Amino acid sequence: MNQIDRNIALNLRRIRKTKNMSLDMLADRTGVSKSMLGQIERGESNPTVATIGKIVEGLKVPFEQLLYEREEAIIMPTWKSAPVYKEKDGAYSIHILLPYHSGRDFEIYQGSISPYMQLNSASHGEYTWEYLTVLKGEVEMTIEDKSYIVKEDCSLYFACDRPHSYRNTGGREAMVSMTVTREGR
Repeated sequence: MNQIDRNIALNLRRIRKTKNMSLDMLADRTGVSKSMLGQIERGESNPTVATIGKIVEGLKVPFEQLLYEREEAIIMPTWKSAPVYKEKDGAYSIHILLPYHSGRDFEIYQGSISPYMQLNSASHGEYTWEYLTVLKGEVEMTIEDKSYIVKEDCSLYFACDRPHSYRNTGGREAMVSMTVTREGR
């Protein structure tokens, strides 16, 4: 059995069980026979692309979820271990806590902005949204020609498909958390 067939076998069984589905139920939803599904789960069959298409449609999961080896279910990044996304001479640093991944439609950043410094950001792409939370300090967000003051323990949600900037308006370091999401289009 090759790696892809092994991944399909393990992932199909895991997904089916997490959805509390029997092989009979999955057969009804997919149009693939119970015996064929059992063979696939045991790694005894090499399913065609058409069969995989029926299975993912019936399970309502992305195609990749069956094909790729599952990553660890627990990831615990820390500020110190996270790679730095952007940094400028002590003015700011942004760390990637959870990067974008094909199986995940969001990414999480955490950063610090020195007093009175500004971080400029380009568009994150079409159909992207950002959830900004100011953990410490106060940040002025400028999106196109409008500015918004985001105070400590407050959040701002905005379309980040255009240039935007973060400016620390206070005399102490600002700490921010940013989650960027991508709409499925």
